[in-house]
Order: sequence, then C-alpha cells, then structure tokens
Amino acid sequence: MKLFKHYIFLAMLVICLILFFSSCKNQKDFSNNNNKIKTEKQVSTKKEEKLEPSEDKLEPNEDKTEPNEDVVWDEVTENGVDEELLLKNIDEKTLTFIAQQLQDICTKISEKEKKDKFYWLKGEWYHDVMDSKQYHNVILLENKAMKPLFLIIYKSPIAGLYEWICSKALTDISGFDFSNENNGAGWGNSKEFLEMFIDRVLEQKK
Repeated sequence: MKLFKHYIFLAMLVICLILFFSSCKNQKDFSNNNNKIKTEKQVSTKKEEKLEPSEDKLEPNEDKTEPNEDVVWDEVTENGVDEELLLKNIDEKTLTFIAQQLQDICTKISEKEKKDKFYWLKGEWYHDVMDSKQYHNVILLENKAMKPLFLIIYKSPIAGLYEWICSKALTDISGFDFSNENNGAGWGNSKEFLEMFIDRVLEQKK
C-alpha cells in the first residue's frame, strides 16, 4: 500500500511539473513550418564549451542512475513506453531540478522577447539557451538526466521551446546523431525528436 501511494504521488508530481513547466509564457511553436526557428542540425554547428557547475547544481541523491552509469531503457519497448516503470526509475529531486533549470531559461527568453520584437528573427534564443549556466547544469548531470528529460518530452502535449530545450539536452547527453534524418534536416521539434529517439533506442536493443 505504501508503494502504491508512492507511485500515485510520483505520477501527480510529474503531471503537475510537466503542465506547469512546459507552459512557458509566449513560447514559440518549434515546428518545421516556423521559418524563424532553425532545425536541430542547423543550430548544432557550434560546439559548446563545457562549464563548471554553478551554485545551483544538484546535490547527490538516491537516484538509481549515476552520471557515468550506462542507461538501460527497459521502459521503451516495441509495444510502447512503460510509464509506470519509467516513473519508478526516476528520482523526483532530479526531475524537479531539471524542470526548474530549463524553465528558468524559458522565463529569461520570454523577458527578452518582450523587450525586442526582433529577438526571434536574430536567432539569439539559441545562444541564450546553449550558453546558459542552467543548460550546462543539466548537461553536467550526464546520464542521470536522460530519463527525466525523456519523461518531460514524452508527457508534454505541446512542442514548444521548453520541450525543444529538453530534446537538445537529451541529444547532447545521449550522443545520438539525428543529422541525417528528414533528408538531412534532423529533427525540427520535440515530437519528431521523440519518435527518432525511441526508434534509436529500439535499434540499439536488437
């Protein structure tokens, strides 16, 4: 009974986090039809410098996946994603930390957008994401961040900036190269990324 209540708590926490953190105010729809937004391949040409963890770093916890430990995707099968198992294998503290860090990026970008109507056309959003301490805080979690990022993308009903950042972080951590997908365009939004990521995980299992 105690374990059942724990799962219920986890499920409610995840749903609340995703609904709240994925609703960045004034965020753009990162679809292939939006000419203001570059695709994953186009914006990945710049190599990011690795920063040291900031004061906002996540403290050690009881997450089952250590940063350098290989991630085993038992939750992803040919029959779909086992959400119950995924929730069981995710640490709430890690999930909350990642959501807070990446939502903070969205908030700052939203503030810049209000001040500069040409902000998106200039493409400054990409550098503001990639050069932020928050993004690097998540990247520095390495494999520990993969399943929380996957869960956020999987459960989110939209494909906005927040989900794009999660997808980019999961791409960087996993090392998966999707640049040849979509006739060389890569993935354009989190929905496309999710399909490609799941396919790649299943390929590796064979």
